[in-house]
Amino acid sequence: MEKYQKIYSDPLKALQDNVYQPGDYLPSDGQLVIRYQVSRETVRKAVKTLANDGYVQRLPGRGSVVLDRKHFVFPVSTLESYREMVAQAHLDASNDVIVIKQNVPVPEKLTGGDSPVLSTLVVRRRWVDGEEMVLDYDYINQAVIDHVPHTAAKNSLFDYFENQLGLQIDYAVKRMTVEKGNVKDRQLLHIDEGMSMVVIRSETRLSDNRILSYTESRHRADRFTSVEFARRHK
Repeated sequence: MEKYQKIYSDPLKALQDNVYQPGDYLPSDGQLVIRYQVSRETVRKAVKTLANDGYVQRLPGRGSVVLDRKHFVFPVSTLESYREMVAQAHLDASNDVIVIKQNVPVPEKLTGGDSPVLSTLVVRRRWVDGEEMVLDYDYINQAVIDHVPHTAAKNSLFDYFENQLGLQIDYAVKRMTVEKGNVKDRQLLHIDEGMSMVVIRSETRLSDNRILSYTESRHRADRFTSVEFARRHK
């Protein structure tokens, strides 16, 4: 492990364990230099990584302030289940199963106009830190899975697919847009009429390239954060 990674991982664990609250400041760069016996540049690299990952914001002349962790950090470029995401972030999270319904045609906005696909529709509402944050509409391809138990929908669909059915999930194609909240958003998430939603539409495939599911994940825009790493080609 490089020195800066150690300086990154220690505050990260403290942040995930709620040692620091939103608005608190991390130890100063000078304090971290003394604590870890490293150069100031190494400390700056570590704290900059925390900032890039959405945990803190660097304020010139003041230090690194902890950001509001109620924002839902959604990994656009990786494929993780909801349960995996909240476990990594140490969030107090749960979900309600609103609907499980078979023989539902997948909407054309998800298939892109391909041949009609019959699915089992699973609608779930995600709670994070006591607030309704996300609505997930999962359309499970009935040609692959003909039944989705309530317990699987309540706990983790990915766990059910992979560990109980033995399916190998390979990749997902995701598209993200910002849209005005609809009637269901307002009813189920109890948001104001003017609230915008970050909408992630995805198509998930198995290792044999069969389509496993289509998903529309609708996030409150005021509680959504997407953190990505991007490098400019030289």
